[in-house]
Amino acid sequence: MPLADQALVVGINKYPGISDLQGPGVDAQEFYDWVISKGGVEKENAKLIISPLNQAPGNVLQARPVVQEVHDFFTRADAIASANNEEGNGNGLRAGKRLWMFFSGHGFSPSLDMSGVLMANATTKRIFNVGAVRWANRLYEGGWFDEVLLFQDACRNRIPTADLDGVFLLPRTASLTQKRARFHAFSARDQKLSKELPFPDGKTRGVFSVTLLGGLNGGARDPVTGAITARTLRTYLQDNMKKLLSAADLANPEIANEPDVRDYDSDLVIVPLAAVETYVVEIKLPAAGVPVILQDGNLKEIMNVTPATAVWSIRLPRGIYRVTTGQWERLFPVTGPGTGTEGTIHVA
Repeated sequence: MPLADQALVVGINKYPGISDLQGPGVDAQEFYDWVISKGGVEKENAKLIISPLNQAPGNVLQARPVVQEVHDFFTRADAIASANNEEGNGNGLRAGKRLWMFFSGHGFSPSLDMSGVLMANATTKRIFNVGAVRWANRLYEGGWFDEVLLFQDACRNRIPTADLDGVFLLPRTASLTQKRARFHAFSARDQKLSKELPFPDGKTRGVFSVTLLGGLNGGARDPVTGAITARTLRTYLQDNMKKLLSAADLANPEIANEPDVRDYDSDLVIVPLAAVETYVVEIKLPAAGVPVILQDGNLKEIMNVTPATAVWSIRLPRGIYRVTTGQWERLFPVTGPGTGTEGTIHVA
């Protein structure tokens, strides 16, 4: 029986002992909806943990979610791995093929390369938290999953005297035959603040989360293959998060304008071609052997071929494009399958 992908999605808005946020609950719900519709995770294998709507204000002791709710997910994953090993079905001590982890809320950084996400019952003196990066590393190194993807939208205020929450699963070494990959992306680097903003739809969202979903929904696709890889998602996040920030935010040294992306396996396919919805476009050039540049609607170069063949076939998602050879150029739309949107484009 093939292993299932799993997802843990956490968004915390309400912090009675610190200060409330507006974006994390919306961002977590948006990511959860995406991962069960386009991310390949069945609903029964995806856990959404967010601040309850009816949570009483001001009561720190009863604030939810708490660390144990997150730990319950990891306990279940370990139980699945143990059951797989006992059943002798060839899956060994593995809980799934891919694990998606998304965390959004208040965060802190005890050191340069580590960070945690505060739980709802945290205060300035009681730093209840989940060290998501610790969990991602433990599950990857031990082979509980073949692929571990971690996304974290949280500030990384330096609190050097605070400890990250521990990982209760004992470390182990994955099999040498198990092919593994991982990808980590954080909204902010060490000692930087993450930004949330109101958007035209009336919702306040985290800038990193909005950029991430834009990339996963097709913005980060590879122009040749149509797939979204670790390499293309990293580039998309680094290039586009800053575009959502104001000039004042960009000038503020405390606010993160670029994410911290740890691209361990650049060729990892995060979203395959089928989920990106691209269409075949055949570009007919005036002659072979000329240099060709393809740009998107923002005139950003996405392909540069020198020399190109006379007929150039490519897959593109919906959008406006510009192709130029230096002597000739042509703007053309790709709006989906059908006449005028998928077919031959004559440059000259």
